[in-house]
Amino acid sequence: MKKIKSTMAAVAQLATMEQITGKKRHSADDGQKKKKGIIKGLVKALSPNKYIGHHKELEAIKKEPTAEDIKEQIEKKQLLEASHNLIDLERKILMDPLLQDQTEDLQALYKKFENAVFRVIQDSITETNGDLLSQAVNAIVAQETEDAQHGPDNDSTNSLRPKHWKRKWEEYLRLSVFARIGNLSEASEKDSSSSSSLSQSFLTVGKTLKQDLVHVITHLKEHYPKDFDVCNTYALYYHRFLASQMDFVTDFQLGDEDTYYLLCFVYNYYPNMILKDPIVAEHINNSNLDNLVSPGILMQLEASFFTNEIESVKTYLNRCLDMAVDRWKSGKEPEILGNCHHSELHIDIVQIYNGAIKRAKQIKKEIAENISCLLSYEMKEIFKRYKTSLEEFFEKNKTHSFFREIGIANLNCCFHFREFIERKDTNFDPGTQQQMLSTIVQCEDLIYAALLQELFLELKVQFKKMSQSNSLCSYQAMQDIVKITERYLSRFSTLCPPCYKDMVARIHKHLVKEYLIRILKRKVSHKNALQLQTLATQINENASLISKFCDAHKSEEEWLKPVIPKVAEIIRLQDLSAIQLEVATLVGDYPDIRNKQIEAILYIKGNLSRQDIKSILKVADTIERDTSSKPKLFELLNS
Repeated sequence: MKKIKSTMAAVAQLATMEQITGKKRHSADDGQKKKKGIIKGLVKALSPNKYIGHHKELEAIKKEPTAEDIKEQIEKKQLLEASHNLIDLERKILMDPLLQDQTEDLQALYKKFENAVFRVIQDSITETNGDLLSQAVNAIVAQETEDAQHGPDNDSTNSLRPKHWKRKWEEYLRLSVFARIGNLSEASEKDSSSSSSLSQSFLTVGKTLKQDLVHVITHLKEHYPKDFDVCNTYALYYHRFLASQMDFVTDFQLGDEDTYYLLCFVYNYYPNMILKDPIVAEHINNSNLDNLVSPGILMQLEASFFTNEIESVKTYLNRCLDMAVDRWKSGKEPEILGNCHHSELHIDIVQIYNGAIKRAKQIKKEIAENISCLLSYEMKEIFKRYKTSLEEFFEKNKTHSFFREIGIANLNCCFHFREFIERKDTNFDPGTQQQMLSTIVQCEDLIYAALLQELFLELKVQFKKMSQSNSLCSYQAMQDIVKITERYLSRFSTLCPPCYKDMVARIHKHLVKEYLIRILKRKVSHKNALQLQTLATQINENASLISKFCDAHKSEEEWLKPVIPKVAEIIRLQDLSAIQLEVATLVGDYPDIRNKQIEAILYIKGNLSRQDIKSILKVADTIERDTSSKPKLFELLNS
């Protein structure tokens, strides 16, 4: 109609303009053409087809959507339009008594719409269709708003209200979470081919839970109003599902691995790797989440873990030692690794201990500290059993083809044991640590004794020759002793450097000790000063032979070098005051020397009176003897 009126107005305006301007039409033909154009336009404007089409447009705008239209919108997932139209239709039916019979149809339509909306809500945990989710959430908000307009209590005017779609939203979230995680849990149990199905199930659930929470935060949260608290709502339902699963599985007798993995999940994986993940942590309020497992059940699980772990470690430790002993007796040479005879025993035992501690740390620090205390006893026991096994082997297998090589391998093993025990990160208490070290030192002593027994027996024969010949200065005898020792020591090149150094130190001490024993045998006594001076010089030469040999093999026992020269100096000196001073120095440097041993040295000086000897011993008695701070030597001479 507007077009018709505008066309007619244009015609009228044209006529008016001619009157005002007084302009004539140029010709009859021009006027005729103009007239025809105007009429033609008017006819076109008044065309029935054009009018009918425009009329339909107007009707489409004014037409109210029918139930079928809304149903089509729902099927096309036009949820926002469907939401508005449903509410409008509800209001229309509510206001018109003649339409009350359509209530059931409206309820069916609402049910279809509800299913569509909450299907989007359920699917959103794995999908990223933000526009569709926004429509679904807005539909829920719209329904909540409509509920509020009808008051808190339902009345007879509208049997469709309230709908409580937000409450339903929470329930659908709960059901979707339980269905998703429950299906994952069952699938992981069926597909698991390693470890336990239970541990595999919880690991799968935990991984998915974390992915889902990150998905909620990054893709879903922005589409929800703040009051929905969508992140915490999802987290709460995931948490409740886990708690229900924990309640279920802890009702059964759990295996060792299941107990371990449950504790790992409860104490570490879930709170630290999921809830404290940088993306998750700032969006989740952990204070709203109860304990996954009750304290009483946790205590039972921990006690079971400790029992299982200790028994397992004990079994593996003993098994490793048994295997090592079997290798000793097998008649095979120990393997050589890095030019040293090698034993796997220390590697196995340390790995078993460290593995147990590492497993406990995967649960939590306090569990690791407790398991460390409990395991220290088992470590003490395995070292004691190791010592007993060594004693039995070296006692019963002296003719073993690889007796020496097995001893070398075990010395190298003991060195690594000591390194392990003394490490700060083992966290052994001082008392336990000292007991372990003491046992390992005893192991080393018995191995060195077994390996050096043949050498020391041969050297004893050579040193005995010195005593039998009433000579303390046989240079040739000392050269023979050094050559024998040199030849024997060459057999121990496969000792690791610290153990080789220790062996050289023991040989060094043995040579000095044995020579001092010969000096103190009271076989030689000279009154002539020249004889004493000659004897002192020869003793110094023998001492030099020992020192040069030990220096060549890098002995670090510097404290042994001065003792024989000091004894030689006492023998050389003639002045009583000088002798007293030298004896006092000897006592200060070697406080474990006894007066009888000093007397034995002075016996060689046959020109001293009994009174002189008493005065020298009296001086020795005035010297404070701190035997705790210096190594022992003279107390070994009678052994």
